[in-house]
Amino acid sequence: MNALRYLPFAARAFRRAGPPLHLTLFVTGACNARCRHCFHWKEVAAGVQGPSLDEVRRLADSAAGMGPLLWVSFGGGEPFLRTDLPDLARAFCRHGLRHLAIPTNGLVEARQHESAERIARENPDTFVSVSVSFDGPPDIHDAIRQVPGGHVRSSEAVRRFAEQSRELPNLGVGILLCVTSENQDVLADHMEELVDDLRPDNVTVNLARGTALDESLLDVDPERYREVTERKRQLVDRGLIPYFDFPLGRLAVARDRLMYEHVARVASGPEGPHLPCTAGTLSAVIFEDGSVQPCEILGREIGRLGDVDWDLSRLWNGEQAQALREEIERTKCRCTWECAQADNVLFQPRTWPRLAMAYARVRP
Repeated sequence: MNALRYLPFAARAFRRAGPPLHLTLFVTGACNARCRHCFHWKEVAAGVQGPSLDEVRRLADSAAGMGPLLWVSFGGGEPFLRTDLPDLARAFCRHGLRHLAIPTNGLVEARQHESAERIARENPDTFVSVSVSFDGPPDIHDAIRQVPGGHVRSSEAVRRFAEQSRELPNLGVGILLCVTSENQDVLADHMEELVDDLRPDNVTVNLARGTALDESLLDVDPERYREVTERKRQLVDRGLIPYFDFPLGRLAVARDRLMYEHVARVASGPEGPHLPCTAGTLSAVIFEDGSVQPCEILGREIGRLGDVDWDLSRLWNGEQAQALREEIERTKCRCTWECAQADNVLFQPRTWPRLAMAYARVRP
């Protein structure tokens, strides 16, 4: 993969007007777990059906007509429950998509591995990252996800994905941790245990957010979140987390370090410098019913794709979208959603001096 493929995106740090670079698409509300910290629990409980393959193809064609996409993430529900997931991936990858992220609970057994292999093989120029979720040691993990034996099954999924990645250079395997009130005191240590045992390419850390099925899990001490992200930094510096092997991977590590610092500041209170949000400008979230929103948190629509034949450009360039962007800027909207904050760090020139210093400290 050539680093020059990323150059077209750099200008968006200075020119906000333009197409989205990053889409999160909820491909299904169906799920085989009932995670108590899930912010999307109502759709999961209802098993909301995701968009059809034809609708996703029209969406992908529309996005490609606006400009190249840097990153698409498939959300849910459990993405691998879609039997046509490789076809959904192909809809975007055939247009030159750089990165496809697929978070998973690792509980769809054979299908998840068949789908991941097909996606990686059919799209060799797209880096595909599959991240399996963990919520603490087995007893805590299984209690939060309400799946007895789930931790063991998810661990086996990581091992199998890792075996596949040895034959597929564009497949990366990570683990994803969500800090909640129920695991915050043990998650840093368990992350290190998982890294020692499973040897993932990367670890993603999220802070529980939104309106959870069990809202008591949202009461997280920001210092415990800092402890988990600091432990991740130490593991990276020790060479135990190599990060995904793609061009500019070191830059992504540096970006994440600044992003975690900012999320912790926001979680601690309103004080501290504001980082202007790029949600709705550089990124968008598309829910199962075609609702297009700037992010997973705000709960505001720029429109519904079903009303425009799944042509994203007709919503993206509309008055409602522009009004919402202006509102986000005017109100200095801020939240703890890591995906948005990662974009905010990377595409804000004023953060670049600190980003350069963080980059210099990343282990080659």
